[in-house]
Amino acid sequence: MATVQRFSPLSAPAQPELETVAARFWRLVRLEVELALAETEQVLHQILIAVAVAVPAAIALIASLVVLIASGVAPFVDAPWRHLAIAGGGVAAVSMACLGWSLWRLRSLEWPRQTLTSFEENRQWLGAQLKSRLTLR
Repeated sequence: MATVQRFSPLSAPAQPELETVAARFWRLVRLEVELALAETEQVLHQILIAVAVAVPAAIALIASLVVLIASGVAPFVDAPWRHLAIAGGGVAAVSMACLGWSLWRLRSLEWPRQTLTSFEENRQWLGAQLKSRLTLR
């Protein structure tokens, strides 16, 4: 069952205080800084992921080249070489794929565009606010 509550003017929500343009502007600046920091953090995470994949891949590529050189020299000393060529080639292929992915990820990063768009919108808002204040006087 629904209950009926009596409306009391004392329990009514208070009227929001009229904010000045300067107070709104500073609140907007604070929000803009938060947006810029969030977007910068997102870009930095993407860069760190790409670097975290690229560094071990580069090390593995160097190691695979050493193994491939060993597989090239092995027939001259009558040593088995096929397992070296397969292992070195496989690791080199995977390493180059990881390096390619990291390079693609770094090249396709999107820089913080929302912050720049928001700055432009805020500049227009501030201009409109100042113009409306001037016409009200």
